Amino acid sequence: MLTAAIGIEPRVVDTAVGIRVEADLPTELTETEHAAVLAALATADHFGHTLTRTAEFVWAEISREATVTTTDTPDAAYRDLLAHTTTCDACRAGTVCPTAAQLVRAWRETRA
Repeated sequence: MLTAAIGIEPRVVDTAVGIRVEADLPTELTETEHAAVLAALATADHFGHTLTRTAEFVWAEISREATVTTTDTPDAAYRDLLAHTTTCDACRAGTVCPTAAQLVRAWRETRA
């Protein structure tokens, strides 16, 4: 989703506490690109914007539930979503993709 919004492949880091996605921001964003970035970030548990002297990027974190009953299902659902959005022409172009919407719902439901 971030790739579609700004045309740059995000960095994805899988950690013990969750999955973190970071994407460098271009110098200028159109109103449409800005809205697409916000929509992509809104699917995460935590997100933000980092600005330093040398870098500007947005980040999103998807937490793992650290309980005895946690299964890999939410993780697998997120990986399905990520795999789809990085290969789907509609997602990469920033257009509405019904499959991505279904995958987002499925991922959120597995986390409930």
